[in-house]
Amino acid sequence: MNWVHKIGYYELNKKKKIANDWIIILDESVQLGQEKVLVIFGIRKKDIDFSRPLQFHDLVALRIIAKPTWNGEKIRNILVELEHELGTIIYAVGDYGSDIRKGLELAGIVHIHDITHRIALIVEKLYKTDTEYLLVTQKMSDMRVKYAQSKLSYLIPPKQRKKSRYQNIKTISDWCTKALAIVENKKALYQQNDEQYAALQWLLEHTSFILDLSRINDVICKIEQLIKCNGLCHYSEKMCLLQLAQLKGSFGLQLREKLQSYFIETKKLIPTAKKILVTSDIIESAFGKYKNYVTLNPMAGITNLVLSIAAFTSRLNENEIKKALEKTTINDIKKWTRTFVGQTITQKRRIAFAKGTKISGETIL
Repeated sequence: MNWVHKIGYYELNKKKKIANDWIIILDESVQLGQEKVLVIFGIRKKDIDFSRPLQFHDLVALRIIAKPTWNGEKIRNILVELEHELGTIIYAVGDYGSDIRKGLELAGIVHIHDITHRIALIVEKLYKTDTEYLLVTQKMSDMRVKYAQSKLSYLIPPKQRKKSRYQNIKTISDWCTKALAIVENKKALYQQNDEQYAALQWLLEHTSFILDLSRINDVICKIEQLIKCNGLCHYSEKMCLLQLAQLKGSFGLQLREKLQSYFIETKKLIPTAKKILVTSDIIESAFGKYKNYVTLNPMAGITNLVLSIAAFTSRLNENEIKKALEKTTINDIKKWTRTFVGQTITQKRRIAFAKGTKISGETIL
C-alpha cells in the first residue's frame, strides 16, 4: 500500500509542462461521511488520440482534494491556482453539478458538458413522467422481490440504481428485450403453462414500448461510441445524425432535436476547434476503481488511498516507478494527507471512543 501511495503522490506532484493547450476533466465523488473528494485530470490538446477513447496513462493527475463541503468559490480558487501553474486551460469537461459549473464560470473557463450526462438528462426528461416507463420499471422491481429467493431467481431483472437510472437505460432495455424474446418463443411453441412464461408474460402488454426503447437505446450506444472514440467533429456529428434519423417515434424525434442542439451549442463554445473532447467517462472509471479498493473497509470514509486515483495515470515503467519510490518518503505522504484529506472517519471514531463516556458518575472506557 505504501508503494501505491508513493506512486500516486509522485504522479500528483511531479512538475507539469507550462503550455497553452491544456484541457481538464473534473468531478467530485461522495463517500461515507461528509467528505467529498474533488479530482482534476489534465491532458494537452496535442496529446489526445481521437482514434480511441481516453486511457488512464493519457492523463496527468492535477488535483485530488477532500473537503466536507464544496462550493463554486472554493473550486474557482483551485482552478485559478491550477491555471497559474499550467498556462492556459482551453476548456474543462464535466457534468453540470452546480458547484463545478459555478466554479468554472467564476474562473472564466469554458465548460463542455459531458455527453453521457447530457444524454442522461435528455432521457430523464423523456421518461421521468412517462406512465408506461414508470409501470414497466415498477413491475421489474416487484419481480425482483417476488422471485429473488425462488428457483426462478436467474430470471429477475437487474437492480435499478435510482441515482443513475436514466444514465443506464441500456440495462433496462437489454433485460426487457431478452425477457420478451423468451415469452414470445414460449408463446409460439404453445408453452403458456411454462413457469418462465408465467413469470414474464406481463411483458407482452408492453411489447411496443420495449421495442421503441430498444431502438432508442441502440442509437444512443452507437452515438456514444462515435463521440467517445472520435471526439465531436464534422465526421462524428454527421454519423450521429444518420443514426438519429432512424428514430421515427415521438421520443426518438425529441432525442434527435435535443442532441442536435447539444452539438450546435458545444461547437459554439470552441468555434476554432476541429475536434472537441466531450466525455469525462475516464474520471467516473477512476472513481469506480478507487471504490473497489476501499470496499474492504467502507467505514473508513475518504483516506489517503485516494492517491491511488493519481497512481492510475502512471505508465508504470521501470524508470517512473524507481523515481516514485526513491523520491517519495512516508513523511511526504503523511504531510499530504493532513493537508488534503484531514482526519478519516476511523481516526475520528478512535479519538471519540478513546475519551470514554461518563454515565452516573462512572467512566465507561
